[in-house]
Amino acid sequence: MAATVLYKSAFAQFAFCLLTLTYIFRTIVQRIENTVHSLQVLERNATTNSLVPFSQDFRVHGFDIYWDSLDPTELTFMFVNHQRKGSAISIFKHQVGAGFIEHVKTVKSPLIFSPNDVVATSRSTFYVTNDIRHKSGILHKIEILLGMPWGHIVYYGPEGIASKAYSGIAYPNGIARSPGGGLIYVAASSEPSVYAFKPTYNGALQFAGKTTFRGFVPDNISVDVATGELLVSGFLNTFEMFRYNREVLFGTDARPASAIRRLIPSADTRRRFAEESILIHSGDLLPSTTTAVVQRRNNVRRMVLGSVMADHIAICDYRL
Repeated sequence: MAATVLYKSAFAQFAFCLLTLTYIFRTIVQRIENTVHSLQVLERNATTNSLVPFSQDFRVHGFDIYWDSLDPTELTFMFVNHQRKGSAISIFKHQVGAGFIEHVKTVKSPLIFSPNDVVATSRSTFYVTNDIRHKSGILHKIEILLGMPWGHIVYYGPEGIASKAYSGIAYPNGIARSPGGGLIYVAASSEPSVYAFKPTYNGALQFAGKTTFRGFVPDNISVDVATGELLVSGFLNTFEMFRYNREVLFGTDARPASAIRRLIPSADTRRRFAEESILIHSGDLLPSTTTAVVQRRNNVRRMVLGSVMADHIAICDYRL
């Protein structure tokens, strides 16, 4: 009942911000006054030290933004970047108020071969999910169709070395961390579950619990920094979702139903989270919803919803 009421309220009040798919080497941001802007993606010229357009491929997937309270005016952006010569994590810095992000470094490693999402743990370190082991062929089909636990998580540490942090997950997808950094959360789409891990001194992840869903396939995770609660976006009909993603550019009547689940962390490792649905929609609100994040402005709490295959986002009231 709560989800139905929230859906009706959201449907009546949500506002669309149209985002075109033609921005090349730009990042879309929403500023404090709710206007939408784009940030240029730049790099330093090694000879002149001037800022010039980013010269590498920029084919982004998951990303994260790191904020350091010791220097709150500078943000670090980390992107999963599926470059033609191999996937990587591209790291940029951004001065709040500037109209660009500046390239810092691009991290490549044989261990980062099928990255899906990244979570920053500092300005230079991160965890990244490798969703599959086999990118093509019969083993790829087996891995996807049977939900084989062949994915893993990679840690990139301060020494500039990548290492496996945890293995044996069926399609590790979205990744996030708790406000204090004491837990790392990972959505395992093919299980379907959300894991909680404790980082160790060398970056390895120690299992700390999980919750398993019925009739819901998790995609991405965001954390409400004010409460520590998780918002997990996902799908209620994966076949309809795959059909929508395949046909959307040419026109489709597919409307994959989606849901947002709220997970409240618990100290009980046997039941790591309390769970509830806070939004369920049939696909008309935002087809194939893949992301939900909390936005707080002037004591008003909203959810911002995104989709990897849609040309808009949705903003709706977030009421308990």
